[in-house]
Amino acid sequence: MCIEMPFGSNSNYAPCVKIGDETVAQLMFVIGTDGGGLEHSNWNNNLKLAIKVQEKANEMYPGLFKPIILRNSRYNQHVTGGAAIIEVGATGNTMEQCKGSMKYLANVLDCVMKDSAQ
Repeated sequence: MCIEMPFGSNSNYAPCVKIGDETVAQLMFVIGTDGGGLEHSNWNNNLKLAIKVQEKANEMYPGLFKPIILRNSRYNQHVTGGAAIIEVGATGNTMEQCKGSMKYLANVLDCVMKDSAQ
């Protein structure tokens, strides 16, 4: 079951995308910043990596990611480079939809890491 509804409209919200014959949960990066006053001087680097991953995902699997969200909290993303939160689906998504999106995310990350190594 895939219910397309406006963000936050009710508990059945289930953002998903069809990839091939499979319907999977959409993903979303949440990137923390130093906007809340706590030191997080490298948040831009985390954002750059999220953008790189999302651009590759858009090439490989259009619609897999929802837009990146920036927040004024650090979420411990200041501890190491490349740290990010990736939200998988929402309250209305099934576990199968969430697990299904992970194989596509793994393929995207594999490509990004290989591109970065070159």
